[in-house]
Amino acid sequence: MGEEPKKNVESENKEIVEKNDSVDVSSKPWDEARVVVFLIGICLLIEGLLIFYQAGSSQTLVASVTGLGGVVMMLMAWLLPFDDVLDEIEEIEESGDKTEKQIDSETSSLKIEQNKALEIQKGKDVISPHKEQEVESEKKNFEDKEQKTSSVEEVKKEEPELTWFQRLTNGLEKTRSGFIGKLKKLVFGKTKIDADLLDEIEETLFEADVGVKTTEEVLKNLNKKVEEEEIKDPKLIYEDLRNQLRNKLAKYTESPRMNPNGLTVFIIIGVNGVGKTTTIAKLANKYKKDGKKVILAAGDTFRAAAIDQIGIWGERAGVEVIRGQEGGDPGALVFDAIHAAKKREADLLIIDTAGRMHVKANLMAELNKVMKIVQKESDGGPHEIFLVLDATTGQNAVQQAKQFNEIIPITGLIVTKLDGTAKGGVLFAVEEELNAPVKFIGVGEKMDDLMPFEPEKFLEALFADETDKKKESDYNVVK
Repeated sequence: MGEEPKKNVESENKEIVEKNDSVDVSSKPWDEARVVVFLIGICLLIEGLLIFYQAGSSQTLVASVTGLGGVVMMLMAWLLPFDDVLDEIEEIEESGDKTEKQIDSETSSLKIEQNKALEIQKGKDVISPHKEQEVESEKKNFEDKEQKTSSVEEVKKEEPELTWFQRLTNGLEKTRSGFIGKLKKLVFGKTKIDADLLDEIEETLFEADVGVKTTEEVLKNLNKKVEEEEIKDPKLIYEDLRNQLRNKLAKYTESPRMNPNGLTVFIIIGVNGVGKTTTIAKLANKYKKDGKKVILAAGDTFRAAAIDQIGIWGERAGVEVIRGQEGGDPGALVFDAIHAAKKREADLLIIDTAGRMHVKANLMAELNKVMKIVQKESDGGPHEIFLVLDATTGQNAVQQAKQFNEIIPITGLIVTKLDGTAKGGVLFAVEEELNAPVKFIGVGEKMDDLMPFEPEKFLEALFADETDKKKESDYNVVK
């Protein structure tokens, strides 16, 4: 039944192969690879001749092998068939294979139908023993999968989800065990208050990156209280330090400013590597969940692939991204983004900027230009200028903040990667240096791990004991 189509396919293949054999491949224009192989062959041939000419009969073997290799490569470049001929032959062979498969499948399906007809006539529905075993094994695998899935779901139900305060406490574990743990061990391990104890407290505060200004002020107040109240118990020093640090953080508390009458504009600045782009995505996610329409502007046209990066994060957050060409004018992009956000009736526009190093004056001037465009084109903007800082960089983050603040007035700080450092005291240092509040903190890599900064809850988590981890909290975080 299938002999005639097979014969036709074989005859067609034979005709095209004969046709391709007759093609003079050397008459076709050579591609770059073929020319390179031919030139290498010429070079090897010349090299073989030079070896024989310079070394004489003593290097005849080396010269012969080198020259022969050159001749072989030249012949390969001249005689090997072109790719398009090979591709055509492969396509024909594949089409032939497909035709043969179709014929075989038609034949097999016809046989199956004939067998079924015979079985129906006999009044039997025959299933082979092998087929029955396959069906039974599939059923068993399916039942096993259902049991595993149900067991996993039961485990998930048994494990309660952590509260946001517990996640904050877990995120500050390194700082708590490093900075606070050392401070607690130092104070509670003494029986009296003396100059050595105060010196060790000062050293601990410096090591935690609390900063010179904050440390000096804390020690000054501590000495004054010890003298005036004649404190003898070192445990009272621990409580006083906790209260002083709380007052330091609460000194600059301020919520993010929003424009009640129209578009709110945030400018996000910071050097490369601090988590600026991911922070922008987390901010967009936070305000989108609050019911606001958010648009991102890919103003970092300086760094390669930065536009694509913020585009990916924008898709994850589910917000629109206004982008331009790499190496383009960021000022022009910001101008277009503001007008596009107004046209789309957006509530919030978050502008990314280049991760400019604080020592590059030309990039800082460009940042100042973006600032002026936002002031001119938006209604009272920028409403927030957030500087993103990496907590793991310590005092380097303080220096970055000071340099940025000289060019553009920073209104708020976002401190990221607090879960990755034992020196969380940098929050105190940057607030004192800039007189600007920390408005958001990052304690993880997930989209919801960016939370509004509340000093009281932060200190509660920072000074928490193991028993405090079981307590519930109303800590208000990004959801």
